[in-house]
Amino acid sequence: MLIAYRPELENPPREGGFGIITDTGLIQLAPGLNQDIPELQWKTARQNQTVKRLMTIGAIEEVKEQLTVETIPQDVQTLVNMPLVEAFRILEVIHDLDQLAEWKKSEGRVRIRNAITKRQEAIKIGKA
Repeated sequence: MLIAYRPELENPPREGGFGIITDTGLIQLAPGLNQDIPELQWKTARQNQTVKRLMTIGAIEEVKEQLTVETIPQDVQTLVNMPLVEAFRILEVIHDLDQLAEWKKSEGRVRIRNAITKRQEAIKIGKA
């Protein structure tokens, strides 16, 4: 199972990971996309009240299908007009530093600007 964790959507925004203790063990979610989460274990974790709350605000999301590079908008203004959660989804998969820089110039939302900066740093050090 593929799970996206976006701690910057929590209130107050966080930066670190998130752990969920279930009957079958611990699930550790790092910021970004988390792969290989056992489906049965996740089914149990979804019953947790904190997980339910984070899912309602979009900080935790079950990713059914992967976003592909072809679906990323090339127009600079499109990121500005996107809802917060959708903008974070796009930022998780883009690797174009020039595109990120253009979006950062026009973006007014602090959380998105911070996410762009983190993404740029991750790409530069090879962790993206």
